Amino acid sequence: MMSRLVSSVSLVFLVLLLVLPLLMIDGLILSVGDVSYDSFVGCLVFLLCFYLASLLVSVIFDGTMRAFGGLFKRPVSNVLFTVVNFWVSLSVLLWMDLYVESITISFATKVVLVFIHTLLFYLMHHLSDSTAKASEVTESLDPVVKEALRLLENEDPVPCVETLCLRFPDRTKKDVIRIVHRLHSK
Repeated sequence: MMSRLVSSVSLVFLVLLLVLPLLMIDGLILSVGDVSYDSFVGCLVFLLCFYLASLLVSVIFDGTMRAFGGLFKRPVSNVLFTVVNFWVSLSVLLWMDLYVESITISFATKVVLVFIHTLLFYLMHHLSDSTAKASEVTESLDPVVKEALRLLENEDPVPCVETLCLRFPDRTKKDVIRIVHRLHSK
């Protein structure tokens, strides 16, 4: 009982830590923008509902965009993700504004709000790409990666995995498969 309470409180605290900066930024935008609302708590609930709805809809669209993202080079794919995220978030906000009567936000303020969210999304996406590139540079020094690159020039992935597992018994087969799959799909 007590451990569930502690874990629940920890989860709520973690969510607040993640959402609080967004709430502060959005609160600043709403206080400067053309907004009218019945209560401050209602405004916070509206923003939290917007985050949740936008997250749920974005998960669907992001999955679809990732499926199509392989068709484009990385910079084009990032811009495409960003544009789709902007329109999805704006659509969610416009849809919510239709049904929530206790808060009224001007269209310009909605665009600024969604633009800031999209900019943050793009920066996070770009940061994750930079982290992935840094890990690729580190991984390229790995002798398994070098050997896999050499083997993949003449062999299919399955015999390559078998050969690498024999040559590097200290590496797990799952790790070798992951390396070969990543290199083969480039």
